[in-house]
Amino acid sequence: MIIVVSPNSNYPNEPLHVNNMLDNGLELFHFRKYASSDELALEYLDNIDVCQRKKIVLHSHHHLATEFMDIERLHFNSYDRIRGKQLEYNGNYILSTSTHSIQEFNELNKTWSYAFLSPIFQSISKPGHGISNNVFEDIELKDNADVDLIGLGGIEYQNMERVLDKGSDGIALLGSIWNQIDPTNYLISCNEKLALWKADQL
Repeated sequence: MIIVVSPNSNYPNEPLHVNNMLDNGLELFHFRKYASSDELALEYLDNIDVCQRKKIVLHSHHHLATEFMDIERLHFNSYDRIRGKQLEYNGNYILSTSTHSIQEFNELNKTWSYAFLSPIFQSISKPGHGISNNVFEDIELKDNADVDLIGLGGIEYQNMERVLDKGSDGIALLGSIWNQIDPTNYLISCNEKLALWKADQL
């Protein structure tokens, strides 16, 4: 599985690129815009093709899910998960969360479909983050069979196979894909590499 997370700052014609990626094999897209007003978030989401909204995960603005009946996935960061914010949505949505240590990941229960584990490598979108505290080597300590582990942080085309080989169930792209002139072509290349990797596992 490859997931794309929205960039920290706005990318030119961003919703258009999201639609193109969803049309070209992107499995899930995380809308993560904590700083956006509800008005701007609604405008952004309204520009996503209706037929693709089941692939949208609200990483922020959870309350707007009621405005888009096609959105069925919500993501909660570790702070909100510990506070139990997900409880008001549990049962009605497919839930995912974020973790920052393999111990934290292994303690998750079946409430969660998958969880990000980060930083796998030094972050691309947050310079300096993950230099001394990355969790790449810890992936192999995964012993939670109920939740898929999705690697996040510094993952790009050149190193994605290393993350999968280590035992990750999938990867999330953020800085690497939004640094591209054409995010869709980059995604296609990553999906092709993923398909080859899966074929080698047979």
